[in-house]
Amino acid sequence: MENKELKKQLSDVRPSAQEQQKRDYLNTVKQFIDVSYHREKEGFEERKKVGKSIMDKELYEQFYPSEKFVYGDSYTSIPNDLQLYVQQYDGEQEEVEVIAEFTNHLVIKDENVDDQTHDIIKVSLRKEENKWVVYSIEELKTEMMK
Repeated sequence: MENKELKKQLSDVRPSAQEQQKRDYLNTVKQFIDVSYHREKEGFEERKKVGKSIMDKELYEQFYPSEKFVYGDSYTSIPNDLQLYVQQYDGEQEEVEVIAEFTNHLVIKDENVDDQTHDIIKVSLRKEENKWVVYSIEELKTEMMK
């Protein structure tokens, strides 16, 4: 008797397959923003590695066109305040789109640049061998914040 009861409680708290899928692709989008909009010399290799595992080849080459960090030592760009908006997901789709909204903080010390932008992008993912891969992004809006 107790066993059945326990199983039921477990299945009540365990995310459904659909929920789990949703978590997986949202995590992938978070990682994607993290490795493609966060640009600085420190940690570049790590971000590149993660990027390679979650982007398709064409997109990866767009974000990482070269083996080394090309922006120079004084350049950093760091995304913050990420919000994600999801289309209806029924658990069966092989492709999903997520709208990501965030602020990006760009600093180029050598040039006295210190800007914040408000960015909105559409991220398209598809399922490949049981994981989500970002294959396309569309920049919907980038505006300077005062």
